[in-house]
Amino acid sequence: MPELGGLKEIPDVKALILYLLKEAGCVVRESQLTDILMADGLVEYFDYSQAMEQLLMAGMMDIASLDETGSYRITRQGLEVEAEYEQRLPYNVKSKTLAALRLALRQKQEEEQVWAEIGESESGYTVTCTIQERGEVMLSYRLLVPERKDAYYVAERFRENPAGYYQKIMEVVLDENLFRKGD
Repeated sequence: MPELGGLKEIPDVKALILYLLKEAGCVVRESQLTDILMADGLVEYFDYSQAMEQLLMAGMMDIASLDETGSYRITRQGLEVEAEYEQRLPYNVKSKTLAALRLALRQKQEEEQVWAEIGESESGYTVTCTIQERGEVMLSYRLLVPERKDAYYVAERFRENPAGYYQKIMEVVLDENLFRKGD
């Protein structure tokens, strides 16, 4: 059951989905849609599923990719309908949706700018960790580890806190005492 202030009617849930897709201004993964709309009890999963199916069948949104993640975008027809029905959405529902959407889009952007690749070599496994910002590589390093499990561990740790790794590496690189001649 949706929490107090959540949506209970399928037309309202459809309006919220269209509102979210319009505000995103880009393709949205189904997992993101689900997370955003289930957050804070905005809608129930059954209502969400039913609304998604009806929106697809009516041509108000379409599938943007058929990979395992499933992604959606609003259509021109969906934009026209959304403009008519946006006013029926309560302010608190729209503001909660926008806050969750901004967070999801920020996370998506960070995922696209931070990555760790694992490759197999004769001596073990290489892990290449990269941070990119505005199209420029800020940091990229490669480690050789003996075991596959070590490679996955290193990659996962980097993905969890790339800014922390960047900061630590910069501290070491800029430490005047570390590379002082004559010591």
